[in-house]
Amino acid sequence: MTQIRKSDIAKIKELDLLTYFKNYGPDELIRNGRNESYYLRHHDSLKLSNGMWYWWSRGIGGKTALDYLIKVEGFTFKDAAIYLKDLIQDRPPTKDYPSRKQNLPFRLPERNDCEDKVFDYLVNERCIDPNLVKELIKNGKLYEGKFTHDAIFVGFDEDHIPRFACRRSTVTNHKQDCLGSNKEYSFNISKSDNEVLHVFESVIDLLSFISIAMMYDIDYSSASYLSLSGISGNDQRIPIALMSYLDRHPYINHIVLHLDNDPAGRASSSSIIQALKNRYDIKDKPPQEGKDINDYLKILKKF
Repeated sequence: MTQIRKSDIAKIKELDLLTYFKNYGPDELIRNGRNESYYLRHHDSLKLSNGMWYWWSRGIGGKTALDYLIKVEGFTFKDAAIYLKDLIQDRPPTKDYPSRKQNLPFRLPERNDCEDKVFDYLVNERCIDPNLVKELIKNGKLYEGKFTHDAIFVGFDEDHIPRFACRRSTVTNHKQDCLGSNKEYSFNISKSDNEVLHVFESVIDLLSFISIAMMYDIDYSSASYLSLSGISGNDQRIPIALMSYLDRHPYINHIVLHLDNDPAGRASSSSIIQALKNRYDIKDKPPQEGKDINDYLKILKKF
């Protein structure tokens, strides 16, 4: 188990939130005008300015990345400290920030010796079908990260080389693309000759949809499935994960959107349909109940 010393805590507390995102998640930052203030893509009421951050919709704020992980992402102090310690050791932050356009080196997070915590989280908390989880682990699309025990979901290119990974905490709501990930190869489950593509905001929703099909003995292998790894309701462009997937799979004729039942999900669905309706048979099918497909799966499991 990773040990945290007082010197580690001191170094962790020096990491302000803007430096954290500019080094480890530059795509999450959206510049607010010409000054050095920003808001976050997935928390658009959270503003960063003058070395501080404030989440207006919740009335909380702070300065450090440690504050953010605890107050916003729900980490315990210990989990946040371990996560940041490992991150800083792996790639020390610098004020010479990488730009969004710069190709950052991609490396999969270190793998744990077993997947027990990830399996328990996905099956017992998220209600994902256990056989589906086992299949993903066997195929290398899912594993448990060392130290933080996050679920790591992997996306591959045409030569089956990992190009993308996103982490999902098994103890908090924290989720993030791994450093250097190429969203063009976002997590997907595909077969080369399928003409139908189902699209989701997150991997959890994708797996939830397939789990529902398995509940009712529906053959899910007749379609392909893509996670966008997050959306922005303010962005009118086609998400890069979807655009790149369609470019690589020209046989896709039918697209079914299963984005969330919230303003961002509804806005993104409308934008995608408007952009692609003349090229594809495209349908909008948000979850029948709940905010997202995982909510809907949990509702079905209660009956």
